[in-house]
Amino acid sequence: MANAIPAIVTPEVLRWARELDSISIEDIAKKMKVSTERVQQWENGEAYPTLNQAKELAKQYRVPFVYFFLPDTPRKKKRLEKTDYRTFGNIGDQFSMTRELRWLLRDVEDRRDTMLLLYKEDNRVPCSFPVEADKTESEQAIVEAVRNLLNLTIEKQRTFRKADKALAHCIRELEKYDVLVFQASKIDPKEMRGLSISYEEMPIIVLNRKDEPSSRLFTLCHELVHIVTRTSGICNNTSFIEATSQNEFELWCNRIAGQILVPIDQIVSHSAITQIKKFGFDDSYVNAIARDFAVSREVILHRLWDIKLIDEKFYYDTLHRYSEEYQAYKANKKKDGFLPPAMDTGTQVGKLYARTVLSAFHTDLISPRDASGFLLNLKVQSFSKLEGWCF
Repeated sequence: MANAIPAIVTPEVLRWARELDSISIEDIAKKMKVSTERVQQWENGEAYPTLNQAKELAKQYRVPFVYFFLPDTPRKKKRLEKTDYRTFGNIGDQFSMTRELRWLLRDVEDRRDTMLLLYKEDNRVPCSFPVEADKTESEQAIVEAVRNLLNLTIEKQRTFRKADKALAHCIRELEKYDVLVFQASKIDPKEMRGLSISYEEMPIIVLNRKDEPSSRLFTLCHELVHIVTRTSGICNNTSFIEATSQNEFELWCNRIAGQILVPIDQIVSHSAITQIKKFGFDDSYVNAIARDFAVSREVILHRLWDIKLIDEKFYYDTLHRYSEEYQAYKANKKKDGFLPPAMDTGTQVGKLYARTVLSAFHTDLISPRDASGFLLNLKVQSFSKLEGWCF
């Protein structure tokens, strides 16, 4: 039977592939529905998996099937040792990553390696990230530097009206400096709202596509503060809910992100602030300010607390009400429809990355097969649709 055909794989490569993402023998044995002893036999060369089992192992490890037949392990380091990944928020300094998050970390590092290689092949030199600061510097100076970097003015923000347009603008401005902005599509926001890897050249920011645009906009600014301060990390809470349980640095990043999006001198001069002072708090005033800055109500609410128009109790009471309203809205919201493959790929890898890969493909620097692999296995016939989106 075909199922029983042995795959004469290299045991060392099997072990290398499993350890690439720190997958335990117990975990893979459970996935493969075999005993741990059987997996050990495969890795020790005492037995061989069947052809179908080897194909499934390649799928589980996310490596090319042909790797298993190489005479030795590929010259590829464990991705998770390359950067000091950690979580912030209220779940401690260490946490157990899901396999999806481990894959994401490996994927975004691979994309950066691809970008560096393609830039080199095209005789291009990546930009060095132009802004650097630390927590001892003036918050106002950091805010102004980042707003200048993002080309953000109140006049421009008022033209956005919606957070998705503001987000697209900020990503576009960051890509001018070779910042790689990706979006995860399969990670639970409870595990990861955003992450940042602070390289001097081609730093990485990852947002969670499952979040609303306003949340992603705030997360982008939060992660950008990490890049500016040269601190990499995984963040699973960039909101202000239960902020007292977050560590001090993350609170500081939240505060700076809020100021980047809504500078204090701009909010205090907003006409709705006069109305609040005259008539008292009302959601309509919050909505008006949020619309002009293209941010969420939650961000504006916190800024009202910052300028002492509301007190702490009122802030938290209203914040939890907003949270409940959002959960009700989300429960009744229709699920998003089918996302075309080109758009699905584009939103995950970003326009800078997609443009670079497509340009290399059209100038014969890479093959159609390589280009497809770099673009999440997007079919070549869909390249034109991706080009229409990103050029």
